[in-house]
Amino acid sequence: MAISNSQLAAQELLSALISENGTLTLTCLDEIDQREPARAEAELLKQALDSVKNPVLAFQIKKSLRLAVFKLKKTQFKVSLEGLEKLLEDHNRLDDLALGIATVEPAEAFLAADYFRNAQWQNFPPPILVSFCNFFRKHGNISDSPILQDLTRHHDANVITAALTALETLDPGNLQGIIIPLLDSPQNEVKAQAIQAFYRWNRAEALKHLLKLLYSTNEQEVILALHHAAYFPYLEIEPYLIRLLTQTTSPSILMRITQLFKNNANPELPFRIFWVNRSLSGQHQSLVKGIILGVVRALADSGQISVSVQDYLNDLKNRVKQEELRLLKVTCKISNEEAEEAILPEIEEKKPEPEPEPSDNRGSESKVTAPETAPPAASKAPPPAIKAPEVDFDNYESLGEQERVQLLARANANFFKQNRPQLNNLFNNAQGRELAALINLFGKFGTYDDAARIKGFIKSDNADIVCACIKALSTLDTEYLCLYLPQFMQEKNGKIRMTATRVFVSIDRDRIRGLLTGLLASSNVKQRLLGVSMSMLVDFNIVRQPLLDALVRETSVEMIEKIGLVLSANPDRELLNNVYSIAQNCRSSLIMDHKNVVQKLADNLAIALNHISTAEELLKDSASAFEIEQKALKAARQEEEKQTALKKSLEFDPIASNSQDDVSIQEILATSSADPKAKRAKLTIIVWVLVAIVWGAGMAMIVLSKLFGE
Repeated sequence: MAISNSQLAAQELLSALISENGTLTLTCLDEIDQREPARAEAELLKQALDSVKNPVLAFQIKKSLRLAVFKLKKTQFKVSLEGLEKLLEDHNRLDDLALGIATVEPAEAFLAADYFRNAQWQNFPPPILVSFCNFFRKHGNISDSPILQDLTRHHDANVITAALTALETLDPGNLQGIIIPLLDSPQNEVKAQAIQAFYRWNRAEALKHLLKLLYSTNEQEVILALHHAAYFPYLEIEPYLIRLLTQTTSPSILMRITQLFKNNANPELPFRIFWVNRSLSGQHQSLVKGIILGVVRALADSGQISVSVQDYLNDLKNRVKQEELRLLKVTCKISNEEAEEAILPEIEEKKPEPEPEPSDNRGSESKVTAPETAPPAASKAPPPAIKAPEVDFDNYESLGEQERVQLLARANANFFKQNRPQLNNLFNNAQGRELAALINLFGKFGTYDDAARIKGFIKSDNADIVCACIKALSTLDTEYLCLYLPQFMQEKNGKIRMTATRVFVSIDRDRIRGLLTGLLASSNVKQRLLGVSMSMLVDFNIVRQPLLDALVRETSVEMIEKIGLVLSANPDRELLNNVYSIAQNCRSSLIMDHKNVVQKLADNLAIALNHISTAEELLKDSASAFEIEQKALKAARQEEEKQTALKKSLEFDPIASNSQDDVSIQEILATSSADPKAKRAKLTIIVWVLVAIVWGAGMAMIVLSKLFGE
């Protein structure tokens, strides 16, 4: 389902019009032309006309603005067929011609089309060619296809995309051969339009090309991909949209993702977004929470949920909590009693924010507004602020352990700052729960320099102290903690395992990825098993590639099965293609185990797609994608071999090819190796030969003189 620009905010509409992205601009204009415009839209068109520099887009915006003005004035713009014919002869009145083309009556379209053909419309200036293409898309026939095909090789991207759009309607059967070269066009608008059209022949390959744009670092390319993604089956692209949600904070991108979600809202979507949002933090997490709220409201408006928005959100939080609890129990192997005692409080715990320091730079901070914000709960009053406790540290020793623990637990940032020297001294004598509470306090408000003192307690025999160290170091020195996390997640003590796992989930994405990559690549099967178990607790996008890499290397049947379970729980076409390729290249003894993973993934993907494609069809598409991949690899190898052979031929020594017959010493010396050492060796041998000859002659002369005298 395409995004309706009438549903977009005015500023978003203006942004689309002035983006210099032809596809977005022309789509907006087409929608505006088809309806009765509001005065505000006419103002937006005027603003856009003053901003757009591309002559084709500016021409089309001017046409839409004039048409909107006529409609607002309740004045009918009517050009007779005779008048249209005269306009075709006068290239100085292209503005009027464009307006005439846009307002041709359906009953007269057949005759108007003949006028345009006779006038050889394809030879008109580029700005108005878009108008002709739009006309023939609605009123043309198969006979117009050759001219439109020629225009797909036009130098202007806007003309190309308009021609492609017309061909999709008039002559889709002959479009495939035209589209394939355009999939790699340097013009993004052309590439995206070709991808959209190519989907009808090769869904997997079209999706592959779309994802390159969707995950681009260029914001305009991403927006363009989102526009065309709206024409793909929604369930097909939903996993990729959720992945993109975790990778960007761009308001423009988030706005378009939100609109796609709202237009295709289903009861399972909020849970899937909520689940990945757990691994985000700060402003990014707040933005995604706003999107969740927008989706829930869309569900309520469409009657897909029977409870209030707030009740649904509460149920959603409980569902996420229960799923987290289930995964933690499986991963940490804790009992129900341990879960009740330790896990549930941890789930509710929120890390307090340090109190901001006073600043004179008021209003200097930039603000990012979420697409939507959650309303405050009307039934609950805000909790009263906790005042810093009045404590005289001279009397601290007189307090009981429970009182000390409670005092340290209530302390806020101001209290910590004012009494830091005394708090530092407490480390000398504090024990048990008191020491744990002290470490927790430093974890909340301390700095990196405090981590060194806390590290000394991380190997304590007291579970409370170890748990406090884990939580504190997760804030103060995550790099150090990551060295111990795998060990702690395998501890016998359930509370330590739980705390380590919860902290693992809360640390930033890059460190999680690094930790899991190391575990999955370990030579120790227990470490790899832990890595797979931990993968269930984080956003799948973080572990996607490490799991695929692990599947390539894995030789344990049990591990292949467990990796397959995680992969099949997060199905999408790209993932299926990747796993299929791995299965085709694995060792023969493991082929059946890999095929089982592929089949399970295909079955789950078919269910996720609501059976718009069967598992068999999905596997067929993956086989086709694999074949294309292998051909590309073969071509690359052949090219590499060709380059290697060429390089060797250029390094060929012409002397070596000459006949070795009749080669004189002078030639050898003259054409000897360029290596100076080789030259010096040969000269040395010759010199010594000459010395030997001279010496021999001298000795002969001496012997003769002795024998025969003078």
